[in-house]
Amino acid sequence: MMIRALIPPVVLALSVLPANAAGKIAYGSRAGMEVTVTSVSGIGTTNAVIKAAHTRQNARSYCTDYVQNNSKKCIDDALRETRLSDQITGNCKTGTFTTFNGGKYRFAGLANASDDVSGSYRIFEDGKILDGSSASGYPVAIETFRALCPGQAIKEF
Repeated sequence: MMIRALIPPVVLALSVLPANAAGKIAYGSRAGMEVTVTSVSGIGTTNAVIKAAHTRQNARSYCTDYVQNNSKKCIDDALRETRLSDQITGNCKTGTFTTFNGGKYRFAGLANASDDVSGSYRIFEDGKILDGSSASGYPVAIETFRALCPGQAIKEF
């Protein structure tokens, strides 16, 4: 118990993020599209918040991993052109949540056969169900929800 008291709250909160996040969360589906977590609060509650920053290292990862261009210009352009919110929020009771791109979604549990989606879960944006494809934004949306409300949507295989 004493050891836990010495660990900063942010470290404890980050431990609920997906293991592969390592303090980073995706904002897009392409390689390197990630931001660095700066703080978390209320994870798993009706007021879950993860704050993050799009850092120079994040831009470098995008340029290196996706664009295949590690130039200063690519990194500067990525920093200047990437417009994101500095936080994501979620209400784990209602399933509503936001993404860094400003999207507003609702997690509605397991998909039914009649839903005609390739993902395991039903996620709605503006009343329309995401079809599970990368183009629909499903992979980023489900990982965002998992970070905010761990345990409500188990990993898909």
